[in-house]
Order: sequence, then C-alpha cells, then structure tokens
Amino acid sequence: MKDLADLKDWNFQVLMLVQAMLGAITPNFRMVVLSRDEHGWLIKFYLEEDSEEDAEEVEDIVCQYAAYQDSCLKCNWVVSLGAGELPVPAQTDRVVYRRKEIFDQDASQ
Repeated sequence: MKDLADLKDWNFQVLMLVQAMLGAITPNFRMVVLSRDEHGWLIKFYLEEDSEEDAEEVEDIVCQYAAYQDSCLKCNWVVSLGAGELPVPAQTDRVVYRRKEIFDQDASQ
C-alpha cells in the first residue's frame, strides 16, 4: 500500500508541475526533472543559456507549482546552464520535459 501512496503522490506532483509549465517553456529550456529527497521535492531546470526572461519563467513555474498544492509543500529548485550533454537522471527521478536535441556526430570527433 505504501508504494501505491507514493505513486499517487508522484503522479500528482508531476501533473502539478506540468500544469505550472504550460505556456512557460521556451526553446532555451532543455530539460526539467522532478526529484525527491529528504528535504522534499526538488525541481531541476536545465537551460542552454543564461536568460533573464527564462529566470523569471522558472520563478513563475515554481510559484504556480506551489500554488497548486493543497498542503505545506517543501520544494526547492536549481537551474543548470550549458549546451553540453545532459545528465542521465536517477531512476527515482521523473523527467517532466525534455526537448529534442540532435547533435552532429562529426563535430564531436
């Protein structure tokens, strides 16, 4: 039963994050990952370039995500910048958004 409760909790949080991201994702967003640790929920944003507009979008997403909660939510977020290879998320994490990226094989050799 605990696994089912955890799954429902995860599914609810993913849904709330997706709802919060609607209309906010720009081409600069590469990936958004939802994690959970001993401190609560952690949203990881991966952006290609530093952008003041996208920094505001991230803050708006987190604010909207928190507003959708029906209880006191413990949530943090981090933003990583760069065009390099994206990390492989842990098995326990949920990739909520990932843009399609095509890399030139010859450029890396």
